[in-house]
Amino acid sequence: MSSDFDFGEFLDESNQSELMILCLELFGVLTEFEVDHDKLETAKIEILNNQLTTNFEGFKSAISNLSVSDRNSQINSMKHINLMVDTLVGDPRSAKKFMEIEKVIDGSIDALIKSINSADDLSKLVQVYNFLPNKKEVATVLSRITDYELKAVERIEYLKAALSENDVEVQLSEILAKLADNSAAGFISANVADVLQERGVDFHIAGLVTKEALENLSNEQLKSNILLMLNFSEDVFTTNPEFLDAIQADTYVLTSTSGIDQDTFDMLLLLKDGSRGDIFEKYPVKVKEYKVYK
Repeated sequence: MSSDFDFGEFLDESNQSELMILCLELFGVLTEFEVDHDKLETAKIEILNNQLTTNFEGFKSAISNLSVSDRNSQINSMKHINLMVDTLVGDPRSAKKFMEIEKVIDGSIDALIKSINSADDLSKLVQVYNFLPNKKEVATVLSRITDYELKAVERIEYLKAALSENDVEVQLSEILAKLADNSAAGFISANVADVLQERGVDFHIAGLVTKEALENLSNEQLKSNILLMLNFSEDVFTTNPEFLDAIQADTYVLTSTSGIDQDTFDMLLLLKDGSRGDIFEKYPVKVKEYKVYK
């Protein structure tokens, strides 16, 4: 979160809608099979020049580093855009733009599926599906499949065929089940799960952590950095918009799932080096801190 967060600007729903429209425009550009350099740069500059963008440091950083030649930067930006679209309050203008981008995706998704030949291609498709309200479950299953590092050509072709079926979620769930049966590691290696459980994380939560969530973390960080479980209502993103940026800027999100109470979420966070455990005290959230691994 920026130290100069402007609540007045943010609470103006027309400002939020304007930023959402710009985010949707950029997402549409990134969704295309061949990302157009000029369109990307134009949409990128529009977002960076928006008055609200400066309030979200993590989001601003992702967009600033976006490049047509860097697939990882594109996927990272798509993740941040999905978060922003879920957070911002829209209006009829942004709803209309959302429908336009849905049509763009409908026109490009077959090409995206047919062109899959790497983990990056799958990760991009995960973000595309996560953008679509009726495809979020597909995105979740596909994301878990990518944790198994499908490198064999025949496996990728099998996955592409499943993505083209009408019952895609059923097909993907079957693939995921087979991969899990054939893998001794599951989503994460047993020793990593042991570390989390030794720190006090429940077994079913530790089992939701994916390899992707851990890819930039060392064993020492996983053992020693502050580990928190946050429980909060979905309303917190609207009432405390800087909460999202605090998560993006100061933590690694290991996993999230629905809370016990209705309309609540549980989020397992590992704080970045140097971050303090009290950073969430000012927000209407419940915080549980786990012990250090010994």
